[in-house]
Amino acid sequence: MKNLLKVVLVLSLAAGLSACKKNVKDDANADLTAGSSAEMVLEETVTEVIPAAELNLGSVHFALDKYNLTLENRKILELNAKLIKEKAPNVKLVVEGNCDDRGTIAYNIALGEKRANEVKDYYVRLGIAADKITTVSYGEEKPVCYEATQSCWAKNRRADTVLIVK
Repeated sequence: MKNLLKVVLVLSLAAGLSACKKNVKDDANADLTAGSSAEMVLEETVTEVIPAAELNLGSVHFALDKYNLTLENRKILELNAKLIKEKAPNVKLVVEGNCDDRGTIAYNIALGEKRANEVKDYYVRLGIAADKITTVSYGEEKPVCYEATQSCWAKNRRADTVLIVK
């Protein structure tokens, strides 16, 4: 069984490398000495992330240990949805749920997920297709503020919308 797995892996790798070599040969401007085949494969699969700032998308913030959307949050998401529909209707969205650094890692991951899903559900209600939206929870791993103060923690309790172009 291990030998069969090795053979399949080697054949897959060989097929992938030969495909990369074809692409390099076809590109008249390619520098054949630059980069490995693995780097070339990665370059082909890179997606472009459009910063939310380019569309002036707003982040929504949450109260301590909460994931429900306030009226202010809903207004921000309504403006975001309008901009997305008008200026980037064919992009995919990732809603990133974040927390402050208080609480356990597991609790913050779960809370960040609830926040991201709440935002996704609201976007769907606003007419953005559910299959264009994915969610991710970063828990406390992506803070925007590092001080141990109430105002700083409030900035970290948020959901951000990121646009992805493939």
